[in-house]
Amino acid sequence: MKRITLADFTSYFFILLFVYTGATKLMETQLFKEQLISSPLLGPLAGFISWALPIGEILLGIAFLIPRLQRKAFYATLVVMALFTIYVLVIFFMDNHLSCSCGGIIEELTPKQHIVFNSACVVLSILGILATQQHEPFHKFKWLTNSSAVLLFVLIGWTIFTAFSMPPKAKTGMEGRLLPSFSILLPDSLSRLDTRTISDGQPFVIFEFSPTCKHCQAETGDILKHMALLRNVRMYYVTSDPFSEMKIFYRYFQLQNYPNIIIGRDETFAFGRYFKVHQIPYAAIFDSHKRLKEVFPYQTTAQEIARAVAE
Repeated sequence: MKRITLADFTSYFFILLFVYTGATKLMETQLFKEQLISSPLLGPLAGFISWALPIGEILLGIAFLIPRLQRKAFYATLVVMALFTIYVLVIFFMDNHLSCSCGGIIEELTPKQHIVFNSACVVLSILGILATQQHEPFHKFKWLTNSSAVLLFVLIGWTIFTAFSMPPKAKTGMEGRLLPSFSILLPDSLSRLDTRTISDGQPFVIFEFSPTCKHCQAETGDILKHMALLRNVRMYYVTSDPFSEMKIFYRYFQLQNYPNIIIGRDETFAFGRYFKVHQIPYAAIFDSHKRLKEVFPYQTTAQEIARAVAE
């Protein structure tokens, strides 16, 4: 029976990684494309990359299965993972709130965890290249390369584990995108607010709600109870329900007493259509540049909103 070598074991890892991430991207092509569009570096090439990258990843994974291509596959992996690492570093220093487009479980990693994960893969590909060489110097240090590979696999496993130990975040694929323009009718029934007039420089939250929704009412009650956490956060409540019901909600919670809260009727359901809202309450957190950071497509708490705004 053939003994599994370091080159074989590392190949199996990269086969799993590339086939899994490539297949995930192909199954969610539209979401992957939307994530790429939000990238300041890859946005113009989103249409091409959304197909070329996942197909290339799957082909690279298959290349590891062919013995005569194994070493070339390691070299290709070194180049690919190095490029991925450089891209993540550049994006991280440009803006660490942009969405990840890696696919699958890898998408759950934070920017810093991505850098650790990709860097470990770069070193693993180098060890794989060395493991495919048969010259004497490699064999003298075989124990060192094997030990290094084990440590790298432990590091990768721990990085993924810690990412999944954190509460999962809902993904829209539009993280990093600017808030679209739409207007809402204010409680005086005469004035309107256009989202284009929302100023930069401070994060804000937009809530899609229904005045008669019990979960929306409970969420609003919690926010008002813990307003000390959010007093410096601008909040916009929008609903497509009848104007009369919105006014009842407005008076019941006495929202006129909270200068950081604005409520209005979204007559065209523009917000809901843009975010494909299927249930309420729905909260969208935007950064100081009016770009989407995170969404809560369910009832949440003042503490969670404050955490998302502060990150």
